[in-house]
Amino acid sequence: MRISKEEIEKRLIEILGEDNVSTDPIDLISHGYVSKGLETYFKDLKFRATYFVTPRNKEDVIQIVKFCNKNKIPIIPRGAGTSTAGQVVPIEENTILMDFGKHMNKIKEINISEEYIIVEPGVPFIDIQKELSKFGYFFQAEPGSAFYCQIGGMVGNNASGATSHKYGTTGDYVNHLEIVLADGTMINVGHRNGIVKSVAGYDLVRLFVGSEGTLGIITEITLKIGKMPKNEKSMIISFKTLDDCWKCVKKIKEESENLNLELFEYADSMTLEGINANFKWLAKRGYKKIKVKKRDGTILLKLVGKDIDGQIELIKEIATNENFYDELPAIDIFEEPFDQVMLWEGRHNAGPSIARAMKPPQDPRMYIPLVLDLAVPPNKVINFIKIAKQLSKEFGILPITFGHFLDGNVHLIAAITINEETLKNARIFQQKLMDKIYNEFGGTITAEHGVGLWKQSQLVREYGETTMNIMKKIKDLFDPNHILNPCKMGVDKIPEIADLKGLGE
Repeated sequence: MRISKEEIEKRLIEILGEDNVSTDPIDLISHGYVSKGLETYFKDLKFRATYFVTPRNKEDVIQIVKFCNKNKIPIIPRGAGTSTAGQVVPIEENTILMDFGKHMNKIKEINISEEYIIVEPGVPFIDIQKELSKFGYFFQAEPGSAFYCQIGGMVGNNASGATSHKYGTTGDYVNHLEIVLADGTMINVGHRNGIVKSVAGYDLVRLFVGSEGTLGIITEITLKIGKMPKNEKSMIISFKTLDDCWKCVKKIKEESENLNLELFEYADSMTLEGINANFKWLAKRGYKKIKVKKRDGTILLKLVGKDIDGQIELIKEIATNENFYDELPAIDIFEEPFDQVMLWEGRHNAGPSIARAMKPPQDPRMYIPLVLDLAVPPNKVINFIKIAKQLSKEFGILPITFGHFLDGNVHLIAAITINEETLKNARIFQQKLMDKIYNEFGGTITAEHGVGLWKQSQLVREYGETTMNIMKKIKDLFDPNHILNPCKMGVDKIPEIADLKGLGE
């Protein structure tokens, strides 16, 4: 017999208390998903949970999960909601959105001598960095959402960012996980006591990292930490063309053994406009006035470690060799720590800041959710950027591109105004771009942002039916009733909206 909405709410309140259960539309909308303009045009799309809960501890999580599994109620574990691939988008009726930020947000232990930290899933990443910095340490895997995200979401998505070429991804630093499975059983995988080397059994830690809440709910995390690098300076090298920019990039890569590159980024003129918009916003609030040049072939980099001035001089020599380039670049060097903080925070916030620099559209605008963080072999980055921009232009789509030179990750923000014609163009554009990614570049649909809702329909192209069937069997084993974050990761039914099917047709 199917349980009613009222019975579900009553049982949740019995477990958690009234203060930790909400069906208020304000809570459901604010902790739900901004569907990038889709619900403005398609009135039946809500992307909204039915219940919003905030567990106080792991015992609460166990009880909720047991109740949900018995009654086949979908449940989505949520971090700060910064993911961009629709990981926490509610699809099924009666979905419970479980948020950890209110209560399960504690740093439980910092062990400097053994170099690890134990945290609950709702701890903000930036809080971890602040606490570790008191000891001269940091957590190395920093995503673009560093100022907002929570560690549970980072583990669930195997988050990474601009420094992944040097430090790796979140998964490289996860030593232990405490996990509640779909039937309410709690398991421990990995080692909680600082052990970093073990080949005892299957590596289940790596299975759960990046599973996006589809296999279990994380209640505790042990992370490996490291010493903060000393000495750092940042540079912006502004070429007018992508071709000159790429010549410089290749020369810098050739000298990589003599350089300690922590960040090595590409930004187009629109991204730089967003960075400047962020600077302008900060300047109005009393911060230092900074402005960067808007050029399509711009390199942003940060150097760390010994002989920092020698590294700077080497890069200046590379960038100003008249024999290499059609036109020499402008070079800006950021030496003061706070100037560098502003520069890289501006880079992190370039996406939302672009909206400040653009005129408001007359009609609702949508950012195409499928093509955000593609990756190609690093030596093909510039060619791919050129093709992506040209393809965007052909379909009347505004492209904004930035990315990471050393790991081949290109972020493409493709914006359109919503109407029947543009939605049809959006689907064709996506298909053509993915054809190029898979057929010409041997790339991947997602390097950082994960699979979630929007990208799952592409996985069969990336891995093939046989591999996807294995993933589905893993899902069935851990979650036979498919209550954990359903309709995600391509491991159960894929909603038509995931591929924008029916839109613009």
